[in-house]
Amino acid sequence: MDKSSYKIGFVGLGVMGLNLARNTASHNFAVLGWDPQEEQRRLAKEHHIPCADSIQDMVDQLESPRKILLMVPAGNPVDQVIQSIKPFLEAGDIIMDGGNSFFKDTNRRSQLLAADDIHFMGLGISGGHKGALEGPAIMVGGNKEAYAEIQLMLEALAASYEGTPCIDYMGKDSAGHYVKMIHNGIEYGLMQILAEAYDLLVHLEGYTYKNCADLFQEWNKGRLQGYLVTITADILAKSTGKNPILDEIFDVAGQKGTGSWAAQNALELGVPVPGIDAAIHMRQISGYWKERQALSDSLDGNMPARQESGIGVEMVEKAVYSAMLLVFIQGFHQLQVASKDYGYSYSLSQVAKTWRNGCIINAQMVRFLAETLESATTHPLLVPAISDQLELAIEGLRFVVSLATRNGLYLPGMSANLGYWDAFSRAKLPTNLIQAQRDYFGGHGYQTSADSPLTSYPWEDNETSS
Repeated sequence: MDKSSYKIGFVGLGVMGLNLARNTASHNFAVLGWDPQEEQRRLAKEHHIPCADSIQDMVDQLESPRKILLMVPAGNPVDQVIQSIKPFLEAGDIIMDGGNSFFKDTNRRSQLLAADDIHFMGLGISGGHKGALEGPAIMVGGNKEAYAEIQLMLEALAASYEGTPCIDYMGKDSAGHYVKMIHNGIEYGLMQILAEAYDLLVHLEGYTYKNCADLFQEWNKGRLQGYLVTITADILAKSTGKNPILDEIFDVAGQKGTGSWAAQNALELGVPVPGIDAAIHMRQISGYWKERQALSDSLDGNMPARQESGIGVEMVEKAVYSAMLLVFIQGFHQLQVASKDYGYSYSLSQVAKTWRNGCIINAQMVRFLAETLESATTHPLLVPAISDQLELAIEGLRFVVSLATRNGLYLPGMSANLGYWDAFSRAKLPTNLIQAQRDYFGGHGYQTSADSPLTSYPWEDNETSS
């Protein structure tokens, strides 16, 4: 092709970057790639993705305004690539970051480049390497006018649901990366619940992995339908020929940080997300495998005897459904608060619609929330359609958590989500005592009602003691 004839440049041609470039090219957009690794450039050319000889060469061959999508690891690599590209750019050019960057880094980069009238767009992209090729869900943040320049291209390569592309503009600066961060936090919580369901069925109900696979496949036909349930059923059915594949896999789960970022940000916003917290803590506990093994060996023979459970499939399904729905509620509440605090422009229904297909957490439950959250302005738990569903299913969660606890089986995700429901559904909590304790030892004062001023009590005055 002639100079200045490529529509978009891709920097970073690893699995995700290359598949996204192939997806884009398949929709008849002229793509030019670049990667510092010769092997990655070779693979790209094998898939008919032409590659530039250098960063400058790539920039020179892009039509104006230049559109460049970075598919590099989050953190310093993003800053390094920006610095290498910036000298060759002009006002109006657009850099898009398609990685899992921390949203506050995206704000910083956006402000830095805006000084030179260069647009920086944070794209939250979900769907894994398969979704990148076949159509991911895309959450866009940045300058709205710049989005208009790339909208048709991104809509073409995104997944769709009933003919509607699973992509939307979430707001200024880091909005897209923020929504993706919450997506990943929810993902952590859902994965933990599914792992607990498998653990419960195998260790309390005596299910084989094949039994579990069949049950998950059956669940996948109803209200629990979703990508994570689909792959869980598939994993449980896999075998090496000698043993189930799960028996060959070490029980230490890693993480790349996005779930932890979501939990840390929830603390900053004052939003409780116990279902996500529990999932993170369980991955952390799993990493202490030597200590777990040593303690298990020392307690051999002293663990609670397994009781006859007889939980029943219906109760387990209710437990999984209510726990998963509560994880979604926590994530959407965090999105709701963040939108106000950070000035983002998405609605909860808009986010849910973006997640209806293509992304890792796409599920029937998301489609239900896309409808029920259409005009939600209060906490999602106060939406009648949601609270009604939970009221009907929570008995299963309570029964399962109680029975597992009596049998010494730890279900942190399910337990945390049950506690979230129980706390929110109480009109009065014992936190009045915490107010009193803080006043007693620190003189912090306490309120007698939501609107009352702080007052204090002479706690150590013997004459006022009862």
